[in-house]
Amino acid sequence: MNIIIFEDSNVKKLEPFSINHASFEIKCGVYSNLERITDCFNKKDNFYLIVRDELKDLIQERFPKYIINPVNIPEGLCLNGSVVWSSKLLKKIQKNVSFSLNGELVSYNNSKKINFKDFQKTVIKIKNISDDIDINYISYQWDCIDLFKSVMELDKLKFKNNKSTINKDIVWQNNSKNIFTHKSTIIEPGCFLDASSGPIILSKNTLIKSGSVLRGPIFIDEKSIINEGSKIKGNVLIGPNCKIGGEVSSSIFHGYSNKAHDGFIGDSYIGEWVNLGANTNNSNLKNNYGQIKFRLTTDYINTKRIFLGAMIGDFTRTGISTMINTGSFIGLGCNIYGSEFQSKHIKSFAWGKDSKVDFDKFINTIKIMKKRRLLALSNVEINFLKSIYQKYEI
Repeated sequence: MNIIIFEDSNVKKLEPFSINHASFEIKCGVYSNLERITDCFNKKDNFYLIVRDELKDLIQERFPKYIINPVNIPEGLCLNGSVVWSSKLLKKIQKNVSFSLNGELVSYNNSKKINFKDFQKTVIKIKNISDDIDINYISYQWDCIDLFKSVMELDKLKFKNNKSTINKDIVWQNNSKNIFTHKSTIIEPGCFLDASSGPIILSKNTLIKSGSVLRGPIFIDEKSIINEGSKIKGNVLIGPNCKIGGEVSSSIFHGYSNKAHDGFIGDSYIGEWVNLGANTNNSNLKNNYGQIKFRLTTDYINTKRIFLGAMIGDFTRTGISTMINTGSFIGLGCNIYGSEFQSKHIKSFAWGKDSKVDFDKFINTIKIMKKRRLLALSNVEINFLKSIYQKYEI
């Protein structure tokens, strides 16, 4: 069977994450949208990924097993990468029926080959004659935060055999049946794990240091460290190889990102390889309790939310005691510092408030970061970053 996973016209609304990621890489629980789809099908099935042209080489490098942007897209089941798919939802999709939500096509059965250049035209044509379906669709990054609790209730079923083996004499637990740990997980004495409001899932080789408080729902991925005295207060995803300290609530961190020191991050979506300096804090609530407006490009969106922190792109760093405004957009590759509140919209590659990052120094810094984790920055990544660097003016 052929499974075709595509990005739609809404993908720009997922920036800054979608600057260098496909929509199906987004997470609102243990798994990315792509992982959720592939898990529902046979390993012998063929997977095709349809992404923006500028992402083709980058996505091919990340997902070498899959076919990216083929000249001819074969017949098969087409699925929108912004949807949080499950096996139950996929069973609802009937043969020769297409489904949409709020004007965006979410699935259809393609009965013939389509030239890649004609694919988007086909999507537009089909979505106008499709049936509506109630489904979890990610329009903006903060939708992942809203869906996190319900998605984690489904995700925990995959960990039913990972029952907690925590020493109850040295670690206090509430609702231990809702705590799932790997045998390699280390939880130091004096920690408090409260799973009464949602599951706590701790993956392989995670380390929770003394005095930390964890309130579910929480997922902490492989080799991540929670520093001493941390307060992880629910609706939190920590990706692999992260170091987290201070206070975090209702936030998602992708892999290799650090917030190692005191400071508050709430209602935020953080990309990969981000480093938040000591005492970096974000506001997630206006003093007048008003609805928060969020600027993507030149236009402001009324989010109709009273809680919203920061959406931060990959490779961005903040200096010590950085203050981040309510509902902030911070692009990719920024270096942010200063004693005053930052702008609510910071373009990619910003250096402070008025300058642009030096590209060669930026690349050298990433190389150092990756080398410390026994990884390397590829030529494909460098070429992509250079291409988007040239598009931005500060």
